[in-house]
Amino acid sequence: MFESQNVAHADAELISRAQAGENEAFGELYERYVALIYRYVLARVDAESDAEDITEVVFLRTFKALHRYIERGRPFSAFLYQVARNALVDHYRQQRKTESIEAAEKLPSLAPDPDESLIAKERAVVLRRALAELPADYQEVIRLRIMLALPTTIVGEWLGRSEGAVRVLLHRALKTLRRQLVGSI
Repeated sequence: MFESQNVAHADAELISRAQAGENEAFGELYERYVALIYRYVLARVDAESDAEDITEVVFLRTFKALHRYIERGRPFSAFLYQVARNALVDHYRQQRKTESIEAAEKLPSLAPDPDESLIAKERAVVLRRALAELPADYQEVIRLRIMLALPTTIVGEWLGRSEGAVRVLLHRALKTLRRQLVGSI
């Protein structure tokens, strides 16, 4: 808790300096959070290049809107998370295209054993489909807590829920996901 307060205080100071026009302060905020936001975005898209582009959009939007940012008792990382969620929504609205089977077949395979690779891909597809069928809040808590391994306190701050509520939500999400996976076998 004490460490969280120190980070919030340091963030508030950097935000204040950045709002005053000090670009180096925003650079420090960027360095502090770019890896975290990138990992979150990468968990939601298929290509690393898309994750890099979307992460760039997140920080560009944040930089442009920083003069309007007002501290509301939530960590700055929660604000960045909301910007990232919105950027992902925009990305999927604009994407709306599918790749042809012929193009996918031309991609080189780097897997040493085709059978193992096929099994792993099939498992990933089944898991991705099962995850996509979950309610949105279940998907988010699994991505944040399991895939990104964020602490429960941070997930709670990002989602605007208590730690206990995050634990209950995660338990229910995993239970539902498990039922879906068992039903698809």
